[in-house]
Amino acid sequence: MKIAILGLTATSYGSHTYLKNLLPHLAQLDRTNQYEVFLPPAKSGELDVRQENFHIHAPRRAPKSGTFRVAWEQLIFPWILRAKHVDVVYTTQNMAILLSPTPCIIIIQNVEPFFAGKFPNPLHLRARLWLIRFMTVLSLRRSHGIIAISDWEKDFLVEQFHLPPEKIIVSYPGVTEGFHPADAGSAALLRERLGLEPPYVLSVTRLAGYGNLLNLAKAYVSLVKSGKVTMPLVIPGEVWDAQYIGRVKKLLADQGCSDWVKFIGYVPHQDMPLLFGNATCFVFPSLLEACGTVLIEALACGTPILCCGRRPMSDICGDAAVLFDGENPQDIADRIFEVLSDPSRQEGLSRRAVERASQFSWQQGAEKVHQLFQQLAPLGSNRGAESMPPERRS
Repeated sequence: MKIAILGLTATSYGSHTYLKNLLPHLAQLDRTNQYEVFLPPAKSGELDVRQENFHIHAPRRAPKSGTFRVAWEQLIFPWILRAKHVDVVYTTQNMAILLSPTPCIIIIQNVEPFFAGKFPNPLHLRARLWLIRFMTVLSLRRSHGIIAISDWEKDFLVEQFHLPPEKIIVSYPGVTEGFHPADAGSAALLRERLGLEPPYVLSVTRLAGYGNLLNLAKAYVSLVKSGKVTMPLVIPGEVWDAQYIGRVKKLLADQGCSDWVKFIGYVPHQDMPLLFGNATCFVFPSLLEACGTVLIEALACGTPILCCGRRPMSDICGDAAVLFDGENPQDIADRIFEVLSDPSRQEGLSRRAVERASQFSWQQGAEKVHQLFQQLAPLGSNRGAESMPPERRS
């Protein structure tokens, strides 16, 4: 069987982390099927897969992002699938190839489009989310298999779109290599690479409305002004919604607390363990996640975690996190103070975090994806044969 994997969205974190971890495990598992993997040119060299049945393609004529890339995938990619006689195509994003000549599998990594009206977004982002929602809804119906990255996401898709539960398999992300409790000397490396000095509180969330930084900022302001916190809040990441983050920074400036919150910008993924491992605690205020991969990374690093008490965050962390009401800044502040003022509680959370992280495995994820490929093999082969000229059917 020949399987195409479309990962042109794998530019940073998210899809890139997923493919970079999943494909090596899939390669160890499957040395029989042929794989045609399509990646952005800038990322194709980062994939550590050398097996002969995996062929990496970096289509330089494909647009890098946005509406034009979607158009290329929907209109041009079906011809590539035909030319390569692909049996099954797996897209590592919400969108199936609607005109695909072969069965499609999709993974739903972004649920924000289904909740766009509930969070602040500027006009251009609302238009983007509308397009993704429109294409995702079509893709859910068109796909022959759907991968959800949390139990909550599967429950949501089944309830919202009346999909048969057997059409969806749940495959949580695993722990990326290098994410583990801090080694001796990691604080010095953190200082050298990122210019940061412990102690600090860390928050890694989407710098947009649903990431909920405004409520976290309000909570931190109250802690600073009451003298209950004496360390900065560190926030890495590229700004997704400049208007929303502008509101956050204005609040901090108006309250005289700008120096207490450090926005440090993009941090390479390989340096994130340094941030997690040296943080006194990790606060995840996000109100909406398909999974919350960053929580799995924090668990693996043994960082004491506080997070919003909604699913799937509560499912992922279990008893290895302190939960709060993400829409209540006072509750956020109270829970942060409880953890910061109790070293024994920090130790307990750290120990349980490492234990909890052991439940998340890229190997298990690869096995589930491979199983889905195998289930679709007869369907894909039959359709491929029907579309081939007679001389290619033998």
